[in-house]
Amino acid sequence: MKRKVQQLGSSTLAVTVPADWARTHDVTKGDEITIQRDNNGGSLVLVPQQPAVRDTEATVDADRFAGKALERALITQYVLGRQLITIEGTTTLGLEHRDGVLAAERQLMGLSPVEQGGRYIKVRCSVAADDFDLPTLLDRLGRTAASMRQGALRGLIEDDTNVARKIISRRQQVEKLFYLFRRLLFATHRNPRLSQVIGVDTGFPLIGYRALVQKIFAMADTAHAIGTIVRDHEGEIPGEATADRLQALGSDLDEAISAVRAAVLDPSHEATETARDAFARVDDDIESFHEYLLTERPTPLLVLQRIVDHLEQSARQGRDMLSIATNLALRQETEIVSNA
Repeated sequence: MKRKVQQLGSSTLAVTVPADWARTHDVTKGDEITIQRDNNGGSLVLVPQQPAVRDTEATVDADRFAGKALERALITQYVLGRQLITIEGTTTLGLEHRDGVLAAERQLMGLSPVEQGGRYIKVRCSVAADDFDLPTLLDRLGRTAASMRQGALRGLIEDDTNVARKIISRRQQVEKLFYLFRRLLFATHRNPRLSQVIGVDTGFPLIGYRALVQKIFAMADTAHAIGTIVRDHEGEIPGEATADRLQALGSDLDEAISAVRAAVLDPSHEATETARDAFARVDDDIESFHEYLLTERPTPLLVLQRIVDHLEQSARQGRDMLSIATNLALRQETEIVSNA
């Protein structure tokens, strides 16, 4: 679709909008629209006062989906922003359908059944996109993943399997925040006006946030894995010297990941350099710990090796976040871009 640019007055250029777009969004003469600019790509996005958002309802075929498959289908529809989802079949729904709905309800914030009959179940999502802002939600996710990691290490050092079990159970909370975050991202993609509400510009920042939340979710998974190792461990606990090293590594990793979250939420060259220095200390800690395990062979050796490998994996995920934070900072600080 192409439009010819017209001259209006001595310094004003104008372009007409497609008639079908105007009809779809009920745009008429005198209405205001918002023009959003992508500083990277140079494109403009026209956003009507009340964007027409379709497909707020969906139907899932209960003849095809049940149990885990139904659970995954409901999660997908939730992320896509559906407000009302009907699970409907040609025969009476069975226990496997109700189990799938219940499993999805446990993972999705604001989702609950509102009506059901023999051959159908209706579930509704009560979450509104403007109830949250993405920076706050991202920070909450990051802090939750960090507390899981801290608790898992404490459980090993203090020989407390109850702490490990609590850490494992917190994964469900992370899942709820993760799927809510993705729902808000998709809602903003469909309706760019929401970017003013959720606190993130459209374009690259929105893409960056999508990648960031994947990394934080992966960190929570890693913390969950450490918690499982601690829960299942039966044997000696680390000695004092080993525990001190483990706590130092965990503390430096927490500091580095906290620094990169700060660099994401308030992008600047200084913030990314602070995070980069923090990760350098983590790299030194990990190298030193591997050398310690190789030469001193402390107990429980296999458990410690597995945990350090998981912590190293979290550090790599944090460095990936730092790359995104650096790009966000460079986007804002044009003087740095010009000197790069």
